[in-house]
Amino acid sequence: MKSKNTFNDFVKPVLVLVIICFVVTFALAAAYGITKPIIDENNLKASNEAKAELLPEANGEFENFDGDLLVLEENKIYVTEASKATNGSGAVVTVASNSYGGILTAMVGIDADGAVTNVQIMSAADTPGVGTKAQDASFLDQYKGLSDLGNENIKDASSAVDYITGASISSQAVHEAVYCALEQFKEMGGAN
Repeated sequence: MKSKNTFNDFVKPVLVLVIICFVVTFALAAAYGITKPIIDENNLKASNEAKAELLPEANGEFENFDGDLLVLEENKIYVTEASKATNGSGAVVTVASNSYGGILTAMVGIDADGAVTNVQIMSAADTPGVGTKAQDASFLDQYKGLSDLGNENIKDASSAVDYITGASISSQAVHEAVYCALEQFKEMGGAN
């Protein structure tokens, strides 16, 4: 009968697994350290391109607003980022609101006079063909030029804004995002 060697049977396998875990952790940390700046740079570039599309007068130059970001309805509608154009031509505000399929994220361009220049949906998980109609340019274009939506409920808003039948929750989420962006713009003291 062979005698048991405690080190070879129990300690050695545990040590080997611990060493493997350390090596893999170090490799992942190194890969993260190398790729994170590249990913951050690409995200910033994509964000600045979207901002420039929403507010062309800014010439692609923005500075982040470092004040308080607006939260409405107990965290159901909230600003995630606000940026002012460095030349004073307006601002771009990113807002998250609850939609039918979850969180909808919209970027709203606002000119120096406080009027919406453009709305772009950055992410949403609404029902294709129904809820996504609220992301179509034909729906979003109705916000261009508006500076006052009345309130955050699309059904109570000005007659310039219509919701999409069958996609009223998605329409409401977009409307809330634009309303919140306009309110954030006011809280920021405008474009200057």
